[in-house]
Amino acid sequence: MRKFVYPALAGFLFTAGFMAGSFFSTGPVLLQAAQPAGERLSDDTLASYRQADQGFSELADMLESEDRYRPATQGKNYFAIAAGGIDAVRDLEEGRGVDPETFAGLYAGRALPDIAEFLEFDRDGRLRYKGAVVRMYSRERLKRLFLHRDNLKNLAGSR
Repeated sequence: MRKFVYPALAGFLFTAGFMAGSFFSTGPVLLQAAQPAGERLSDDTLASYRQADQGFSELADMLESEDRYRPATQGKNYFAIAAGGIDAVRDLEEGRGVDPETFAGLYAGRALPDIAEFLEFDRDGRLRYKGAVVRMYSRERLKRLFLHRDNLKNLAGSR
């Protein structure tokens, strides 16, 4: 008799679990966006974004013409521009680490095509460029860049 009770009990529990999951499940939970859809930024805020973007574009062009700015990712690297320019491609080539925005862009798949062809993730999930693990700058270098950015802001504000 016991030979039939345990399989029947297991079948009943499986069926009960399946039914409860089928009837009471709400489906997969969808993630909410950082800014809920429908909540739009004000026109003044959007105008400020356009103005800031134009200023950063002009500054990026100037830094690039002085060989101080060379991004490794698509779009502008606002951190590099605000810090007075960074050659992210050279930093990658030399394996010295990269700034936080470059790291995020590379990790998110926004590398420029000539950089992307040498990027891969290893089995531990680490991002590699030409076989070397891509790291962020050292804390000391980041501190120097933030200090330099603050000094540039102060210099620009005093004129």
